Amino acid sequence: MTATIADTSLPSRRSLRVQEKAKPKAGPSPMRTIMTMAAATGLMATFALPSYGFTPDVTAAAGLTRDGELASSTAQVQGLTVATARAVEFTRGDFQPADASEFEVRPSGGVRYTGPRAADYLANPRFTSITSANLMKSAAELVGTPYVYGGQTPGGIDCSGYVLFVYAQFGIDLPHSVYQQARMATRIPESEAVPGDIVVFNDFSHNGIYAGNGNFYHAPQPGDRVKLAPIFTSKYHIVRLADIEN
Repeated sequence: MTATIADTSLPSRRSLRVQEKAKPKAGPSPMRTIMTMAAATGLMATFALPSYGFTPDVTAAAGLTRDGELASSTAQVQGLTVATARAVEFTRGDFQPADASEFEVRPSGGVRYTGPRAADYLANPRFTSITSANLMKSAAELVGTPYVYGGQTPGGIDCSGYVLFVYAQFGIDLPHSVYQQARMATRIPESEAVPGDIVVFNDFSHNGIYAGNGNFYHAPQPGDRVKLAPIFTSKYHIVRLADIEN
């Protein structure tokens, strides 16, 4: 009789099946994890959008709304602050829009001013005659006023606001715009200019009040103040808004 000796060095089929079942499964690939996180982040950002779209104070501070008097094609907000704002109650499918009168946008960076404004002078002019002497007096009184974009009072003023305020004291109503002020005036040769005429830069980026001898009164730029200075460019022309008496 021949004895059969089992080969114990090889695993049985049953043991192989057990080992296969015990083998751990591979986890998600790094690429799939990154794509999942990116998709989740995108959904969260999308859900957050309505809260900004219906918050008026955030919208105004971002410069998406403008007061009609302060709107500018350059889109530079330069110191605009929201003085008052109220929350707009919003629910899905129903909201109550805020009335424009509930928002006030004012220039910032100036000082508190409680004196007469341009509208007051238009109703009751300070000067009864338009002379170079009176125009220079009015222009010089504003020297030292801080530049404030959109300002038009001695509390804070910009270049066209400065011209507007000076001429308002003579009962002349001007828009708050270099270009529109120039359109209302008559261009004259520089040789005929007298103190009180208006210096306008050719690109309509700036203006001021001519003071004679190549100088003008003007509100220069943010961080500066109204001053008497030489006209610092050759690219300008002179316009006249009214007949100026000597």
